[in-house]
Amino acid sequence: MLSAQELAAVVVGHSETLFGKVLTSSDFGVHLLADGTRRIYRVQPADSLLPVVIAKARSGRPNEDPRLVPTQTAHEFAVHSAVWNAMVGTACHDHSVPRPIFAFPEKGLLFMEQAPGEPIGRCLWRGLFGLGGRSETEAQVRRCGDWLHTFACRAEALPQTDRLGDAERLLALGRVNHHIYSLIGLSDRILIEAMLGQVGRRLRAYRVDPQMTRRIEGAFSSVFRDFGGQRDVQGNVHGKFSIADILVSPERVHAIDLEQAGRGSLYLDAAYFLYQLCMITRWKPFGQARRLGALRKAFLAGRSPATNLDETLLDGFIAYYLVNSLRPAGGLPGFTARARAHRWINDWLKTVA
Repeated sequence: MLSAQELAAVVVGHSETLFGKVLTSSDFGVHLLADGTRRIYRVQPADSLLPVVIAKARSGRPNEDPRLVPTQTAHEFAVHSAVWNAMVGTACHDHSVPRPIFAFPEKGLLFMEQAPGEPIGRCLWRGLFGLGGRSETEAQVRRCGDWLHTFACRAEALPQTDRLGDAERLLALGRVNHHIYSLIGLSDRILIEAMLGQVGRRLRAYRVDPQMTRRIEGAFSSVFRDFGGQRDVQGNVHGKFSIADILVSPERVHAIDLEQAGRGSLYLDAAYFLYQLCMITRWKPFGQARRLGALRKAFLAGRSPATNLDETLLDGFIAYYLVNSLRPAGGLPGFTARARAHRWINDWLKTVA
């Protein structure tokens, strides 16, 4: 894994590209923000007039194809650049993504300007526990819906992925079993068959009661029986429109983590965001259902001013994500997630029946 010292050496060598002027190692600081499958660093110049830069650093794993890290890095930079260009083209200046600067695929490095703001999840936490105004929180959630509508429906269409190319086949290996990423780019019956397959595998892996399993699978088959054609609205998709990946500030809404962005069903992002609202509101001890309903209404008011999403289908996609929350283990968060998912799915089954 790339160290802070190694990253600093790369920054010095490319400082003119990153900051518009040559810097030495004493002219900036490198701070580790997150450590995991890839490290996230903030590169902070001493000169406050220069932009703050975020660096994502990937590294290979033992026995992994050595082409994977360079391919992933180059792919993410290309996708991020396409999204940035598409959003700039809307001339909607309060909806944006961080400006990509350059990639160094051989070292697994991608550089972009830091996006201002805080994750919408923090605003939601404050609102749930009375530390922020309800109307203010709902206004922020509506802004997230506005961003998604701009990206999905107003921005220039992202280029279609070449699913036959060698690079795409390599990248697809990491998506094939992922309950979210495996659906990107699919449409009509192929999309529904993939969803039903994932649902069946998970219900059996999580040892959900057989009678409940049959009810859930029957409900999915019923809801999506006529899905396809004009009912399957396709457009730009973020890939995982999470409350952790949307940054809000007084001036703008930014979305980050764009490596899975592409073309796909517009239900995917909207349903995932509503699923996330469902999960975070489970921590509210009183008035949980009312709060979720108000936040859902606010988000959809921003996301679908043209009412191009069928809410019956949307609930089916939310149920798909909630099935994954039935997985066992996970301590207290896992227990509360399963309880919330069971409750929501039971209520959904009553509406389908």
